[in-house]
Amino acid sequence: MVSERRYWIWALIVLAIGVALRWRSFLVGFGMDDFAQLAMLGDAYPVHREPWDLFSFSRGTPEEVHALMSRGSLAWWSWPELKLSAMRPLSSLLMWVDVRLFGHQAVWHHLHTMLWWAVMLLCAALLLRRLLPPRWAALALLLYALDECHTYPIGWLANRNAIISATFAFLALWAHVRHREDGWGKGRWLAPLLLVVSFTGGEYALCILPFFVLYELVSAPGSRAQRARALLPMLAVFVVYTAVHRGLGFGTLGSNVYVDPVREPGAYLGMVALRLPLLVADLFLAVPTGRMSISHQLMELQAGLGPVALVLIAGLAAGARRSLDPALRRRLLWLLLAAVLSVLPVSSSFVSARLLLIPALAGHAVIAAVILDAWDRVRDRAQRLRPLGLLRTVIAAALAVAHLLLAPWWGLEEMTNIHQVNLGTRRASLAMQVDDAKVARQRLVVLTAGDPMSLLYPALVRWADGHPLPRSWWVLSMAPHRHLLTRTAPGVLELEVEGGSMLTGPVEQLFRHPDRPLAAGDVVALDGLRIEVLRVDGDGRPVKVRYAFETPVDDGSIVFLLMTKRGMIRYPMGPVGATMMIPPAQLPMVLDDPA
Repeated sequence: MVSERRYWIWALIVLAIGVALRWRSFLVGFGMDDFAQLAMLGDAYPVHREPWDLFSFSRGTPEEVHALMSRGSLAWWSWPELKLSAMRPLSSLLMWVDVRLFGHQAVWHHLHTMLWWAVMLLCAALLLRRLLPPRWAALALLLYALDECHTYPIGWLANRNAIISATFAFLALWAHVRHREDGWGKGRWLAPLLLVVSFTGGEYALCILPFFVLYELVSAPGSRAQRARALLPMLAVFVVYTAVHRGLGFGTLGSNVYVDPVREPGAYLGMVALRLPLLVADLFLAVPTGRMSISHQLMELQAGLGPVALVLIAGLAAGARRSLDPALRRRLLWLLLAAVLSVLPVSSSFVSARLLLIPALAGHAVIAAVILDAWDRVRDRAQRLRPLGLLRTVIAAALAVAHLLLAPWWGLEEMTNIHQVNLGTRRASLAMQVDDAKVARQRLVVLTAGDPMSLLYPALVRWADGHPLPRSWWVLSMAPHRHLLTRTAPGVLELEVEGGSMLTGPVEQLFRHPDRPLAAGDVVALDGLRIEVLRVDGDGRPVKVRYAFETPVDDGSIVFLLMTKRGMIRYPMGPVGATMMIPPAQLPMVLDDPA
């Protein structure tokens, strides 16, 4: 048994372990969207943003999308009304504070994130102890702290919003349960107030709403009328948040990665059918989503594991319930249902373990119950040798290994990868073969890119380090194939994909949903560049594209770059009529050697 005092000593030990596991986060620097947000705060983004609105990368007006594509903050194939705009005012303002206090010294920004994570974990410890006996809560807290889902929210500054939302969401649920079970009067108004603050951190707060609803349906005391009344303040907060979110024009549109459930219900349901099994497999079996997502076949395998994981955990939890008193049985059922249904609000986002920051608290409480039940059965001689009990013990032991050993290992590898990507991108960007005295008058054109960092951010990486911005940063293709590049006129290039087509990968489809295909003859007119689709495949994906620049490509105002393992090197254009083979883009950010 774990006493109350020992529980909180244990919580501090778990916190120390969690920080020690993620120490590398202090070294990873800025990455991806961080650079866009630094540019917004430095008036270097193509469109103006207020300090409380740093997650509105595109508001979706044709004029704004055109300006963003012309400068290179959106890909040229973006849907003309592409909207990628999240309402996260508190998270934005905290980033503004970081820049005001620390400038572009990333280590202090990361220290700020780690402090938020420490507070969030202690709030999770408070909530778990409110819900569960000390021994159960202690193991659930350890499992939660070790999980891979914390890696990106800690290591990626732009994802700090998930930690902020989760912190106040856990406190809101704690206040609500204490009010309902202990008659704590302050909880009546404190819970909805904390939920409001959670929503100002970001839409991750939506994940806590199934906890409230299912608690009142499954675990809360009182009559049906009392339960319904207890839910009204939380539902009112949700309704007001939805109205404000919609009224201020936030949301997504035109993307195949982030989908708005209200504007695009059909697309959202399709995403849920694909992504919910993936996330459930990660949640219960500690499957490394980050590794699996690099291959379509591996993602299919993980999706197939989702229903298996759900049936397996449900069966093990049903067995564990038999040894619990009625109140804890209801508690376990509530947590199991909440773990699964709280994934639904984030199923419209790019699939990643980082989406499980709130659902994982309930998921690990369920796993802890299964592991403790198996441990108690091992200690009970009467049940030790029963075949079914032996099978349950073996499965529980496998789950313990997966969540106590493999999950933190995946997290360590992912943090190392974030570090390498950010460090490699910075090195490659700063070593780019351009002249600072001329670059402000030049357009930098990348022939092919292979990742989101090289697609959008190298020019902003240089700017954040004190270098001037170019007139534009354009990437011609992200297709992972060889290309044939032909110069058909002094200022005209034609690019043809060999053995494939453009707009097939998730990063490309972030900017344009497959339901909005391009057609042969479509023209995209940017400031200084006219793009015409010459040929598409059967799904409307470009195979051959013409790029007509406003000046000859060799007059010095345009610099062509090729992504290689050695970095971003200048690529000289051949004479008119010349055809060149362009290899698939290499990723300079995976290099450890700065040479």
